[in-house]
Parts: sequence; structure tokens; C-alpha cells
Amino acid sequence: MEECVEALGKTIICRDNIIRRFYSLIAPNEPLPEFIFAYGHIASGKSLIIQSIVNHLKYKYSVINCVDHLTNKHMFEDILMDLTDINLKSEDNFKSPFKVDSLMDFILQLRFLFTNDDDPIIIIFDKCEYLRDKPILFRSLLRLRELSEMNVCPIFVTDLTWDKFFSIIKIKMSIKFYFPPYTQQETARILLFYKPKGCDETFYKNYLNLFLSVFYRFCRDLNELRYMASINFEKYIEPITDGKCTSDDNKSLWLNVVNVFKKNLEVIYLRVSSDDFVQNEQLSNEIGSITKLAQSFELPIYAKYILIASFLASYNPVKEDKYLFMKGTKKRRKRAHVSMKKQVLNTQTGPKTFPFQRMLSIFCCIVEEDVDINTKVISQVPTMCELGLLTPVGDSNIDEPKFKCCVSYDFAMVISKIINFPLKNYLYDFMHQ
Repeated sequence: MEECVEALGKTIICRDNIIRRFYSLIAPNEPLPEFIFAYGHIASGKSLIIQSIVNHLKYKYSVINCVDHLTNKHMFEDILMDLTDINLKSEDNFKSPFKVDSLMDFILQLRFLFTNDDDPIIIIFDKCEYLRDKPILFRSLLRLRELSEMNVCPIFVTDLTWDKFFSIIKIKMSIKFYFPPYTQQETARILLFYKPKGCDETFYKNYLNLFLSVFYRFCRDLNELRYMASINFEKYIEPITDGKCTSDDNKSLWLNVVNVFKKNLEVIYLRVSSDDFVQNEQLSNEIGSITKLAQSFELPIYAKYILIASFLASYNPVKEDKYLFMKGTKKRRKRAHVSMKKQVLNTQTGPKTFPFQRMLSIFCCIVEEDVDINTKVISQVPTMCELGLLTPVGDSNIDEPKFKCCVSYDFAMVISKIINFPLKNYLYDFMHQ
């Protein structure tokens, strides 16, 4: 273990205890866990540490980024190619030598390739939160060792906690491993490696202490802090380059840069400086736009459908539900109608109340798969009320509760685009456009 810590400690600093603890989980001559769920704040060294330890132990391993794999077939084929060290060739038109159409095919291929091999096999699923949209596959991968009867351990790496994956269905937990964020002192030590060439180390340390005293409280993402530290350093040394003060005048340097720090703190996650933020008016509008707000909500897939169903129930007339949602309904003839008054759209008059059963019926119509209503839908409604997306209306009626959708049309459009749902096609206001 100490040999591994010493070898990896040269490139991975401030993580010796984490390396020791994770090494003990997959140490040689020890049975591998059924699976490991590794989670922690973004940019806390999760993927780097895990891959470095597995590589140091010289295990057979595969690293899969779940963002890059749209189909299960593609993911399984890449895993097999990693484990067998096979590379795609141009003479074969970059076709995979494996034909894997399902999880069972993947398990059979594993057994065939590593029948007489008891060496540990590690499969790392980075960004595994994207597997939440494939619950059956995810549950099967959690039992990969049991299904394959091999010495294989899947490691799931994510920025989310376990309850974001299975908040309702209880699944037997193997090992949860937490990667804590870097402390302020550790962050300063790491950022010191990226100091500009020719800059005095002591001077840059003082700058980092000032910088982190403002930014560390609001941001623990090492990548964003590194970017912001490099941008603000140019503003920090401006009085020195202009000859207004010396490098020892810490008070003048602080007074010159403190307002810049505060302005850049507001746009830290946008990879821009405050000057760019002011100059680009379009970007300024995007910061406070509903698009950013809608995308910031971490909602399960069915909760997004519930939100769309509640929006449709709030802004569509009840008498139009059959025409909009029932398949096979005959189209009505358009009537030549001239109105003296300008028609007011339903989406501009505010939401109407709707009974829970109506929303549930619309939900079942817009979701293209069979859903267990009891476990996956009803339990999401109280959470959405707490988030302010839905509001219960009137006295609490257990038999027929009523709600009102609190999101705007733009907000609902963003959510519908995320789940690829044509919202306009189901809104009464756009039926005859």
C-alpha cells in the first residue's frame, strides 16, 4: 500500500489518505466488492485516483464515460475492447470485432474471454448519473458480479449522492466511498503549481490566499478556481506594472482588486470575466434567463413529465383533453370565424387549477411507456410542491386534491426540450396555428 501511495503521491497531492482507503478496497489477494459507488464534489480527484490505483495494480480494467455512450451495445463493445486491448482498425472500417446486442451477450462474452482467468476485472463507469434514465440496465450492472460469476467489480463514479439514484426503490448497498472536497489550504497548494512563469512563489502564495478568501466559500470546483485565479491575477498585478505600488504593498493591491473579485464571483461558472460579462449584453441576459433556471433543476425523468402534464392541465381547457390526448380522435373541421375581440391566449392569462386525477391521466398519455403510478409518480408530487413548481389549492382534500402549475411557458419549454417532448403540439393555444 505504501508503495502505491508513494508512487501516486508524486502526481496526486493532498490525497494520501484517500489513496490508502481506496487501495484497501481493491487490494491484491483480496476479494473484490460486489460494486463500489464513488461520489463526491466535482473536481475532487475521483476519476484520477481510481484510474491511477487500478493502473498501478495492473488489473484488467475499462473506463467508460456514460456521456459518450448513447446505446448499450456501444458501451458493452467498448468495455470488451478495453479489457482485451483490441483497437479498431481502418482496414476493418473501424468495426468492433464483438457483437453484443444485450447484457446477456455481454456476460457470455466475458465468460468466454476470461474463462480460466481469476485476475480481478475493474469496470469504471464515469458520470454514471446518465444511467438513471436506464434503470433496468443500472440495476443489472450493480449485480454484474453475481450474474457473471466472475471476479469483476463495477465502480460507479458520480457527483451525486446515492439517494439521487434510488430514492424509492431500496437496493442492497455494497460500498459507498466519499471523496471530500479539497480544503482551502489544499486548494492553495494545488493552484500554486499553476503560477505564471517568472512569478515569485511567495508573492503568488499571498495572492492565492486573498483570492481564496473570497472565492473558496462559494466555489469548491478546482477547475473553475484555477481558471478564475489566472484571470484575476492580471488585474491584481496591474498597479505593479503601472508603477503605482510595489509588490510588498499588500493593502494597495487588495483594495485595487477586491471589487473585481466580487464582480467575477457572480459569473464564476460561466468561464468569463466581469469585463466580458458587461460587454456581452446577450450573455448578461442569459445569466438571469429562465433557461439557466430550468436547467439547474435536478429532477428525475418522471418528475419532468409530471411538470409538463401539470402545465398542460393548467393551461388547456378541460373539454379539449379528449381531442389533444386521445389517439384516434377525429380531427374537427376548421370554421371560418371572425372575432371582433382579440383572442387572449390561455398561456397569458395565468394557470388554472386542476384535479390530481386529470393531471395523472395526461401524464399517462404523454409518457410512451408503462409506469408504476404508485411508486414513480405520486411520490414526486410533494417534492415538486416543496420546490415551488406546483402549489396545492384550497383545503386539503384526500379524495380529490387540486393543484396549480407555477412555472412559466418558457420554463416548461426548456423542460420539454430536455425530454424531447413537443409541448406546442399539445397546447390548445397553438392548435390552429
